[in-house]
Amino acid sequence: MVIPDLLGRFHPLLVHLPIGILLFAAGLMAYGYLKKIDTTAAVSVAWGAGAVSAVLACATGWLLAQSGDYETDLVQKHQWLGLLTAGMAAVTYLMKQHRWLPALATVGLLSTAGHYGGNLTHGEDYLFPQKTRMAETDPAPQSVLPAKTVVSTNLADSGHTAVKPLIRRTFPYRDQIVPILKTNCYSCHSARKKKGGLRLDSEEYIRQGGKNGRVLVAGRPAQSKLFTYLLLPEDDERHMPPTGKRQPGPQQIAVIQQWIQQGAIFTEQTEVIQPAMSAPAAALADAAPDALPDSIQLTTTAAQTKLQAVGRESALLARPVDEPDQAVLTKLTGQQVRVSKLAAGANYLSVNFVNVKAFTPQLLTELAGVGEQVIHLRLSGQPVSDADLNQLRVLKHLTRLNVENTRITDAGLQVLPALPNLEQLNLYGTAITDAGLDQLLRCPNLSVLYLWQTQTTPEGIQRLQKARPKLMIETGTQQLRFQAGARPDTNKAL
Repeated sequence: MVIPDLLGRFHPLLVHLPIGILLFAAGLMAYGYLKKIDTTAAVSVAWGAGAVSAVLACATGWLLAQSGDYETDLVQKHQWLGLLTAGMAAVTYLMKQHRWLPALATVGLLSTAGHYGGNLTHGEDYLFPQKTRMAETDPAPQSVLPAKTVVSTNLADSGHTAVKPLIRRTFPYRDQIVPILKTNCYSCHSARKKKGGLRLDSEEYIRQGGKNGRVLVAGRPAQSKLFTYLLLPEDDERHMPPTGKRQPGPQQIAVIQQWIQQGAIFTEQTEVIQPAMSAPAAALADAAPDALPDSIQLTTTAAQTKLQAVGRESALLARPVDEPDQAVLTKLTGQQVRVSKLAAGANYLSVNFVNVKAFTPQLLTELAGVGEQVIHLRLSGQPVSDADLNQLRVLKHLTRLNVENTRITDAGLQVLPALPNLEQLNLYGTAITDAGLDQLLRCPNLSVLYLWQTQTTPEGIQRLQKARPKLMIETGTQQLRFQAGARPDTNKAL
């Protein structure tokens, strides 16, 4: 089955050939007609090539459909329309005279088949999004923990009088989780498309999991791939949603974590609230912890702690920053450095050296010209030395640094404490040892660390974990650590 599966994966590539060739053939016919030019020979070649490529696309499409990852009814419509397109293209090729009718029929069938193919790939609302798409943005901060925020107080000296209990009905799955999944996951994991055999559009299918096992372990977000795969770097092949797809925001990730932590309940919940004082419970819940009276303690969960960590970058993005120097960007992109803005309307940049063929330290020197704007930097696979890394001191807003498979050593890590916003660090495939880990203790906001194939020892990693219990460490065999020492299962793809 390996070869058929492999051939089927060529369908997304081959399917564009008949689209382009057949439309070219129809356009060439129209051009010849309007210009009164005899294009019969060229048109015949185009229709013949289009018909052959359409047959190849149909064959690979059939193989791809055998995976079972797609909704049967929609796949069958797409397949039949594809076959009719190939057949009509062949008829048009064979007809030397009166080609206009079959040509128009071919274009119509091709367009319809392409529409259904687009629905299979991107979802039915990709071309015409619903007017009321849910969860287009992160929920408001106060909605992250609406049902389980608990306020406790000692009434002995508070001077407040107790009030009657309140009953509140909540439906976290329907009101919070479904909108997030619908916006970010349904295009690949629903009735229309079941990538990896996984559907996330109902309780039954979420609990069932996919071809590679369960994705949800109630009460254990660290063991639930539905949550842990959201935390992986976007360049990790296991990261979900895949690169290029809409990504959930940090608050949405925190909502999913909290929901799983509280038991992943799919039904409506009834909560009895015992107000400890006459002050409105909502006002207390929304107040900042340092704004509450000393006698009140606001109970928090792991979701709140995680929200603070992953939300730091969002807070940084909200700060205004000047437009990056276009002259500097032109120099960088001229050397195949990929530069992109992190969000529409924001001036913060993601800089990637993955395509650079001839790395020189001068390229890092150029970054100083956009030092205020660079927030993500990837130097993977480049001959970056410790001295080169020292030039990053000017990147005060840097939150993610990827230096995997570079030449840096422990000495190079001395620059990291000068990066106050650094949250994620990838040291995969470097010569870092336990001595280098000591430098990381001076990075107050570091929350995710990747140490695959380094010279560090389990003992050194354990010392770092003990000193920084909230730091998540990935070593390849020892997966992402969480606050309580639990480790998520991220070995298998969804």
